[in-house]
Amino acid sequence: MSNTALREAFLSELERKFGRIAKLDGSQSLYDVGNGEARIYLRYSRLHGARRTFYGLRKEDLEHLDERHGFICFLWDGQVEPLILPYADYADVFRE
Repeated sequence: MSNTALREAFLSELERKFGRIAKLDGSQSLYDVGNGEARIYLRYSRLHGARRTFYGLRKEDLEHLDERHGFICFLWDGQVEPLILPYADYADVFRE
C-alpha cells in the first residue's frame, strides 16, 4: 500500500471512530481529531533494507502537541496496526 493510501485509510478509520479530522495549517502531518479533542502527529516510513524504518520528527510539529491530548502515530508498509504513542509519556525525551 502506498504512503498516501495507508495514511488515508488510517485517517478514515480515525474519523469514523472519533469524528471530524482536520489537517492543521502549515503542516503535512498534524491533525486535529474530534473538533480539537485530540491532536495526532502522523508519521510514515517505508521499509528500508533489513526491514528498517526511519521517521523524521520536526521540533515545530512536536511543539503543537504540548498542552493537548496529543499522540504520535507511526505507520509503515505492511503493518497490522499503527503504533500510537501518547505524546505526554515522551514529552520530556523530545524536549531534551
